[in-house]
Amino acid sequence: MKRSLVFRLGVVLLLLAPVAIWSAPKATFFWAGYDGLTEDFRAQLESAYNKQAPDAQIQIVPVPWDSLQDKLNTAVAGGAPPDISVVGTRWILDYMATDSVVEVTPYVSKATLANINPAAMEAKVKGKLMGLPVAAGARILALNASITKKVPKTMEELEQFAIQANDPPNHAGFFMPGKEHTELTDFCYFFYAAGGNYFETKADGSYGKCTVNSPAGVKALEFMAKLALQDKVVEDNFTTYQRIPGHPLFYAGKIGYVMIGAWVDSAMKQAGATFPVIYANIPSFAGQKPAGLIITDSMAFFTKGQNLKAAGKFVDFFYQAKWKGKFDQLIGFPPVTLDAAKDKFWNTPLYQALNKAALTARPWPLVDGFDTLNHETWVACEKVFQGQATAQEALDAAAAAVDQARGM
Repeated sequence: MKRSLVFRLGVVLLLLAPVAIWSAPKATFFWAGYDGLTEDFRAQLESAYNKQAPDAQIQIVPVPWDSLQDKLNTAVAGGAPPDISVVGTRWILDYMATDSVVEVTPYVSKATLANINPAAMEAKVKGKLMGLPVAAGARILALNASITKKVPKTMEELEQFAIQANDPPNHAGFFMPGKEHTELTDFCYFFYAAGGNYFETKADGSYGKCTVNSPAGVKALEFMAKLALQDKVVEDNFTTYQRIPGHPLFYAGKIGYVMIGAWVDSAMKQAGATFPVIYANIPSFAGQKPAGLIITDSMAFFTKGQNLKAAGKFVDFFYQAKWKGKFDQLIGFPPVTLDAAKDKFWNTPLYQALNKAALTARPWPLVDGFDTLNHETWVACEKVFQGQATAQEALDAAAAAVDQARGM
């Protein structure tokens, strides 16, 4: 009898043992340290998800932005990357070159993908979505309403209104940096406004030769030169200003119109600006469809991640309005999800303008050699500003240099 009882207890314990030693798959997420994010929010998100998903857990690992890429590269090189991580969207090409990232769509639900603004899908390479947009910001036009209240519908109107707003030395009509910096934004605003594309697009979605020297490119650069050299509506010594160092001129009330991003409101408050501001879309040239610029960070899935399916379940949870919407509010970027954009938090003139701009905005091309494209286009701009070449000549040289760098 005793032996039978022991035997039966042993069987029960044996049956229970797998339950005792089994643990749910735990995915890891490198969580970028955006300004405004709090540890409380990170912990609440992790706890809330894990409580409702006992079969697919998440560990959210906070990483400062400044060290994120180095930490991620070290993890990838060591063969132990996180399952998912926030990345600068352009990093994805480097990770693709080493087969370190995988396509997003097998792991994220169709409902989540359908809820994301298509304009924010910058990380689409050759038709494959290699990163999910996590933060995105369209660029907009800001007006110092103490100088001008005229909102241009076209670039031609912007020129006209900037001339009217120009009153040197009190203030310039329009801010335009003329010194090379790390972003191609300034030429891009006018290039996209003219209907331009940086590269030919092949049938498979890949990029062919550089087309920065197209009629749209020439029109954009000639227009920039006209504003600065003929109309003289830009800030004095514009070729000495880069984008971010030059924006304080607007905050100080010295500029009528500026093309800028979501940070403008907080930056103005920090600078002590008190003048009223009007926000609007960056206009296109007459006859062209609206086409502004949007810049994104993405979330990538890593090939050697141990629990990609669990990571995908977490992403579906995170991208609900309750969590992704709060995330967006904390970091101050307009939401990439359609349902979060309906929150009354975003019902301000700034965010209304940003959301409207995002509907028709386009990203930069996700392409190898972007640094060369950026540099050579700036060289072309500077040649024209200094009277060393025509826009066509300068952009022909830029396109040739980009194609050579890309082996075309």
